Amino acid sequence: MPRRLWLLLLLAGTLAPRAFGAELTCPQVALPAAEAELARLRRAVNHHNELYYQALAPELSDSEFDALAAELRRWERCFPGLASSKSPERSVGSDLAAGAVLIAHPRPMLSLNSAAGPQGVEELWRRIAAAGAPPRLVLVQPKVDGVPVELIYREGKLVSAATRGDGRFGEEVTDRVREIPGVPLVLSGAAPGFVVVRGEVYAERSRFAALRGRSKAPYATARHLAAATLKAKHAAPEQVNALRLFPFELVQTDPDLGLCCDRLALERMAGWGFPVHGAHLRTATKPEEVSALYREYLEGRERLPFAADGIVVKLDDLALRAKLGVGSRAPNWAAAWKFPPQRAVSEVLAVEWQTGRSGRQTPVLRVAPVSLGGVEVNHVSLHTPGILETLGVRVGDLVEIVLAGDVIPEVSAVVGKGALAAASTPPQPPAPDGCYHDGPGCRAQFLSRARYFTSRRTGLGIAGLGAGRLQQLVEAGLVKDLPSLLQLEVRDLAKVPGLGPRSAERVVAALARGRRPGQFRLLQALGIAGVGPASVRGLARNYRSVGELVEGVGEGGGPAALRVRSFFATPQGAELFLRFRELGCW
Repeated sequence: MPRRLWLLLLLAGTLAPRAFGAELTCPQVALPAAEAELARLRRAVNHHNELYYQALAPELSDSEFDALAAELRRWERCFPGLASSKSPERSVGSDLAAGAVLIAHPRPMLSLNSAAGPQGVEELWRRIAAAGAPPRLVLVQPKVDGVPVELIYREGKLVSAATRGDGRFGEEVTDRVREIPGVPLVLSGAAPGFVVVRGEVYAERSRFAALRGRSKAPYATARHLAAATLKAKHAAPEQVNALRLFPFELVQTDPDLGLCCDRLALERMAGWGFPVHGAHLRTATKPEEVSALYREYLEGRERLPFAADGIVVKLDDLALRAKLGVGSRAPNWAAAWKFPPQRAVSEVLAVEWQTGRSGRQTPVLRVAPVSLGGVEVNHVSLHTPGILETLGVRVGDLVEIVLAGDVIPEVSAVVGKGALAAASTPPQPPAPDGCYHDGPGCRAQFLSRARYFTSRRTGLGIAGLGAGRLQQLVEAGLVKDLPSLLQLEVRDLAKVPGLGPRSAERVVAALARGRRPGQFRLLQALGIAGVGPASVRGLARNYRSVGELVEGVGEGGGPAALRVRSFFATPQGAELFLRFRELGCW
């Protein structure tokens, strides 16, 4: 066995979670303390789900989020009397944006049970045995790191396409999916009159690498490029051309074709024109064969045309699938076995700080360039100052960098102390500030807030005001706070280099529409800490206006309502409220 593969498999074993059925260790705390901890964990998981699926700006790596979700599951198992139907562990993460056009899924579109070791596959075999069935054939496919979508065809024509969304409803992306190379707009052969197909939209590895190689490539991972391009109102042709579809399931047809197994269904889809990857329709009859296929994909992961972070194992027999059924967030007839992260060692050249819209200070290591997963890495986020302190990182240290989820670089350990490290002092973050205005020490954070405020996904959707244009306006002194953005006029924008009169008029027209977005969308655009899109939707159901919410009229709203009132009770919050009221926004 090649030494590199042996090391990867050894690493996979060390990263594997406790086996299913192992003794559960529960914290010895009183019920009130357990209830408080469960509430904290649920808020944290919901918050990071919003960042991952909606803002496309995750603050945690896949492994850190998996650990957080596993801790929530542990507490929920230890205290079943405190179970909640609203727990994020009972639903899939939602990528639905405010104001999106929704399409109902004919059947719930769920996630997968994932593990960093073979335990998930072993548990799948136990479920099959518990159903009274002998070991059956399973399909093994790569776990493509993309965006799940559902395509619906009527009379052979593509009529709608939607993301997974919250599992029940997805965001419509029909027009963009029609542009993806290889997606059949009209089915060939004797296709049924009604067809529902699911697949993964991914960015082709070589094309994504070419886009990243350009100085202004905006997306750090292939999945984020795919997600942003799918939902963009206007997308660059080269970004659309980078997308491909990996079909993985025939969900429904009318009339029923009477298919016995998943493998035959996928082959039938290939005959209708879907780009089914025949080389990735692998089969196994026992766990040992699955392990062999896992090793094969692990060794060849960098040669795949897409980013893959593991394998998916699915029961082939469709009748037995129906018998096993599905859970609240994942089917009982499938499991995912995730790859260990790729690794490299590099020297720390500097510790820099990024300031998020909520004032969060994130340490970022600037490292000597190193190739990892076919991509050059020269900056690595540590996600929180606590990780920086725990690792004890200093300039000059040698650090081990892993490529979590096959795409996101993170530091796993300090493996050597450099000559400069002994003389350097622990890096300290800059002093936090609300920074809802431009000023000394606030430029980077205010720009981050302004981008959030104007973005289509999280803010008011102001077309024509990208990161570069916003920076020009702020540096020219034309935008000093968020309300001043909505007061820009054509003569102001005419002072910005490279912005012609027609473009200026379009931006001003978009700003005029932004002054009437709906009160709660404006509230969401402010990016108040702990008040994300899902929280705002809940507030909109409980209050008729932001004024009622701020004044505390009526009941409901929970912690999010308290956070909003606390924010508007601060001097800068009160000033923002009055400024937007003067503009007629609420």
